[in-house]
Parts: sequence; structure tokens; C-alpha cells
Amino acid sequence: MTAVRVADFDPELFEHVADPESAAAASLAESEWLEVGPWTIERNEESGRGHFGILLLEGTIIRRVALGLRDGLELLGPGDVGRPWVNFGPNSSIATETRWRVHQRARIAHLDRRFAVRMSPWPEVASAIMDRLMRRQRFLAMHLAISQMPRLDSRLRVVFWYLADRWGKVTGDGVVITLPLTHELVAGLVGARRPGVTSALGELQREGELSRRSDGCWVLRGTPPPEVRATA
Repeated sequence: MTAVRVADFDPELFEHVADPESAAAASLAESEWLEVGPWTIERNEESGRGHFGILLLEGTIIRRVALGLRDGLELLGPGDVGRPWVNFGPNSSIATETRWRVHQRARIAHLDRRFAVRMSPWPEVASAIMDRLMRRQRFLAMHLAISQMPRLDSRLRVVFWYLADRWGKVTGDGVVITLPLTHELVAGLVGARRPGVTSALGELQREGELSRRSDGCWVLRGTPPPEVRATA
């Protein structure tokens, strides 16, 4: 574990604080690097005692939830906040399995009780953390809507533009999504089977909307689909 100033990595959390310099100086948290591969986090006594959660500073983590023979996944990137030790209550009648995997080498900060106490003079920070949790909820709600779109190519277009907003880098050739994604991972994001996704991706590539680089990253071209394009 290494102590870091959270404000150095995520200044947006502190943008509404009246005294940002003092808050930044107090924003010390324990951090650690996670190598690519399965990630298991154990709940400890401190987890439920004023622990805000875990803040992803760098890298990408995949959360996969299995229900019977089907599963869905969520991509977590820099700025996302989570409490991985929280599951359904002991009285749940639905059996699910949650697995975590580090997709790209990641660095996390533990926003534990000590961090919460240090931030107590600035409640705006706690409010900003809640905003991050709500953003994740909104994406999951959007994911439900995407999975109900009848056309698979439409699902793919929406998901890739979402990925471009979060991980995209504009180049002369299009928007490079700096996140290597297999067909299987894309299938999990759109709620479809891998063979169908492979076929639909092939069609989008033939039409010039998408291409895949040798490093597994995708290049997106064109504009967002008109049915989901943001309006002023």
C-alpha cells in the first residue's frame, strides 16, 4: 500500500469545495496496484464502518454477474467508485455470482474511514462520491434499455459511442477506444450471444463504421446514431 493524494488523481471530486487546497492536502488515502487477472477482495471489519468504497484511479476492471447460464458485465474505469464487498442480502431468493477481473493494470484508492474522517469538513466530497455511484446506476439502467433494442447493430452502435465517451481518443482516422475488447466482452455489454455479435461487428466493419486494430482496440467512425444522439 502507498499513500496518495486523491485530489492529484481525481480533482473533479473536489471542484465544489470552498477551500480546495486544504481539502486536497487532507485527501490522503491508501492505494495499491492490481495486476491483470482475477481480483478477489475480502470484506473486513472496516468495510462497513464509514468506508466510502474503492476509487479506481487508473486502469480498467470488469465486473461480471452470472445468473444461471447467462451473465452480464460492467466496465469500470478511472473515477468509478464501488463497494465490491456488498452483495444481495442473506435472505435473497435469487442466486447470483459476481466475479471481478482486472482488464488493464489498475490502481485503486481505499476511501476508508480515515479518509472519510479527514474529508468531514468538506461534505461536498461525500456528495461527489454519491454522484459517482449514481452515474454507475444510470449506466446500468441504460444497459437495460440497450438490451431491449431489437436490432443488434443498433445496440452495438450505442455501446461503442458510450465507450468512446469514456475511453475514446480522437485521431485523424476516427475515435480510438483505448480499451482492448474481444467479441465475447462486447457481447456481454450488449446482452447478446457471441456468434451474433461477431456477425454484426463484421457488418459494421464492412460498412466502415468500425475497425479493429492489431492491439485489440477499436476505431469508431461517423456520428452517434440519430435515435440516441444528445440534443442541446
